[in-house]
Amino acid sequence: MDKKEIILQTVLKLVNREGFYHLNMKNVATEAGIAAGTIYIYFSSKEQLINELYKKLVKDYHSAILSGYNPDSSFESNFRQMTSNAIGFYAEHKDYFSFIEQYTYSPFLFKETLEESLTILEPLKKLLQQAKQNNEVKNLPDELLLSLVSGPITSMMRLFIAGKADLSQELLRQQLIDACWKSIMI
Repeated sequence: MDKKEIILQTVLKLVNREGFYHLNMKNVATEAGIAAGTIYIYFSSKEQLINELYKKLVKDYHSAILSGYNPDSSFESNFRQMTSNAIGFYAEHKDYFSFIEQYTYSPFLFKETLEESLTILEPLKKLLQQAKQNNEVKNLPDELLLSLVSGPITSMMRLFIAGKADLSQELLRQQLIDACWKSIMI
């Protein structure tokens, strides 16, 4: 792992543990085992560091959610694949989920980062738009369709992180996907 990646992973850990306000470059350097000046080779400020980390996490999420997506497959197959990928990714990367949840609407994000972050659900949104055009899902506004899918997943992730739901159980994951599926179907 290169130094920039070590810094980003260290910041992820520290922010999730202590919050943004308690984050300082000295603590990052100590935790990462590097000199404090090394951080400034890669990042000009704490805010830029947070923004770069946020962009990286969103990019990693996009890659994960699109894994196995096949434009030649049915809507249902792709829907189930993408939602399963989202649940699996966040269950495996609880720290990513916590950070993204905390900073999606944060004043610490630069305008460009916020605009870019709004694409986090773009792959699913495109899939739902196509299904709506093909009359495969309810004819609801895109935002409502998206919230019928992402809302339950987000809520279950919060329960999982709090230790009140076990998303390692395949049956529970499938029940969650089925509930999302049924909520959007005609």
